[in-house]
Amino acid sequence: MVGKAPLDGIVEGDDTDNLIDVDYEGDPEGDKIDNNDAILPGEEPNDDIVTAGGGDDTVISGEGSDEVYGEDGDDYIDTRGPGAALDGVNILGQTPDPDEENDRDYVEGGNGNDTILTGDDRDTVYGGDGDDVINAGIDDDLVYGGAGNDTITDDQGSDTIYGGDGDDSIIAGIDILSDYDGDQPGTPFFVPGFGLVTSDPLPDDNRDYVDGGAGNDTIFGGDDSDTLIGGDGDDSINGGIDDDYLMGDDGNDTIIGGHGSDTIEGGAGDDFIHGGDPAFEWGYGDDDTTDMHPDNGRDLINAGDGNDTVYGDDDDDTIFGDAGDDELHGGLDEDEIHGGTGNDQLFGDEGMDTLFGGDGQDTLDGGAEDDIMYGEADEDLFVNVTYTDVNNGDHVDGGSTFTTGTDYDTLDLRGSAPAGGRLEIEYTSADREDGIVHYFDASNTEVGRVTFEEIENIVPCFTPGTVIATPKGERLVEELQAGDRVITRDNGIQEIRWVGAKALNGRELAANAHLKPVLIQKGSLGHGLPERDMLVSPNHRVLVNNDKTALYFEEREVLVAAKHLTGLAGVDVVNALHTTYIHFMFDRHEVVLSNGAWTESFQPGEQTLDGIGNAQRNEIFELFPELKSTKGIRDYHAARRTLKKHEAALLAK
Repeated sequence: MVGKAPLDGIVEGDDTDNLIDVDYEGDPEGDKIDNNDAILPGEEPNDDIVTAGGGDDTVISGEGSDEVYGEDGDDYIDTRGPGAALDGVNILGQTPDPDEENDRDYVEGGNGNDTILTGDDRDTVYGGDGDDVINAGIDDDLVYGGAGNDTITDDQGSDTIYGGDGDDSIIAGIDILSDYDGDQPGTPFFVPGFGLVTSDPLPDDNRDYVDGGAGNDTIFGGDDSDTLIGGDGDDSINGGIDDDYLMGDDGNDTIIGGHGSDTIEGGAGDDFIHGGDPAFEWGYGDDDTTDMHPDNGRDLINAGDGNDTVYGDDDDDTIFGDAGDDELHGGLDEDEIHGGTGNDQLFGDEGMDTLFGGDGQDTLDGGAEDDIMYGEADEDLFVNVTYTDVNNGDHVDGGSTFTTGTDYDTLDLRGSAPAGGRLEIEYTSADREDGIVHYFDASNTEVGRVTFEEIENIVPCFTPGTVIATPKGERLVEELQAGDRVITRDNGIQEIRWVGAKALNGRELAANAHLKPVLIQKGSLGHGLPERDMLVSPNHRVLVNNDKTALYFEEREVLVAAKHLTGLAGVDVVNALHTTYIHFMFDRHEVVLSNGAWTESFQPGEQTLDGIGNAQRNEIFELFPELKSTKGIRDYHAARRTLKKHEAALLAK
């Protein structure tokens, strides 16, 4: 009679679907689970070794530090044993783990879609190929998901997790008491997404390292200072609580820093990065007077290559857009934002921010409070400037430290004047690229200032617009209607017969440079005229009255198209994102007061009628049917002699 072979210390399954637990008796040598029969050197009595074999097996290894090999098949492996406790910790009455080494399991799932639960102490888990579900439990575990779309959770401990190839979902864990208060004693309170949190007595016990590997991974860091790396693919990464290092790597990643002062690198690809959490506000208010923790959200963000979108959120963040056409938002508090290369959009948002456009055609918007903005290289646009008072306001530098390349910067002042007020531009340099914008309220009291340097083009404010002298005082040109009465130079008070307007957008102006508006700055016509800056169409004619006109043309007063006055200091063709030219017409050609200077009303001619559009042209023909003929147009003659371009050039000498 032949007896059984001696025990070899390995509980073996076969290629069927085995249930291997304390009641399993299918091992050829008679080895069993938790039978105090461990025979290999260094093992405790209930340290089991299990090879499940092929098939969809269920393995419950019980107590001890077990080794389990699921091998082929969709296996369910549970090595948790009875009870689990944190090593050396006594929190809220929880008993600490009396033995930190008695449940260290080693598990290989093998090929197949496995479910693996390891529980207490420092475990090592290899999911193998397949879509695995792994929960490594508590303490400092090492987990390899392997190939496949794995779901990996580690409840507590400073874990190292590699997702491997595939679209993995990884949650690195969170403490029983989460650190939201900066590792200092505090009163527990509720935080969305985390529940009841307070100060963390163990701020270093849950520092995880996670590498998602290739694939579109979802990674959540949980508590403490984690290192989370997305790897190749379009990853979604959330740092959770505390000061984390987050790296998207290649791919179009979504990275959420969460609570804490995080360091975030987007890597290559078009990334979305939020230093805080877009689901809710981490801060307690709009400024540090109401923020209980004004320094716990200072993020350092490097967006990397690609067209990235970045939000710094609460506290003083530093953001680098790097290469690509980026959209960068500082959020609350005093941020520093660098656009890098590419055509970037920079938004300071709340706080006293410092913005650097870098290379490329950037748009800089400081947002609320007094910001400093540097366009740096290339053609930059500054918008939505603000001021606090006459001593504090935005400072704009188009690129004073750059001496090479194309650097034609624009300061757009539209909408910046106070309601009912106005602005004036004071130039402080000979090249008229440096200066101060003075803001006045409705009572003509100066209320704010914005300073600028190295700005080649200023788009003035179109509000309140050009004002026209009427018997009832000055009125905005855009408010005039047919039937209103206006003061004229030659014929006293005259009634407007027709009003029209032509709007041009930025694309139309760029394609038709001859339509760009002309800025006539305050005082540039002499004798303090005009009384404030005036923007007109290039063919709009201005009355010139000085000794030169009498000398050269034997007439004291002449009309000169604005485009022919650009040789004068303070008269320039300007770029605009859009403009509207407003025309009004009388029974005859008149000269009216516009911003204190005499300029013409609309004179219908063949070219001007062709340029206003069919509907407005038909309105004029209905009012003045004689203008349908060449004779009628000729009879509606100009109020003054109009100088040609070469004649107007004499006035600029």
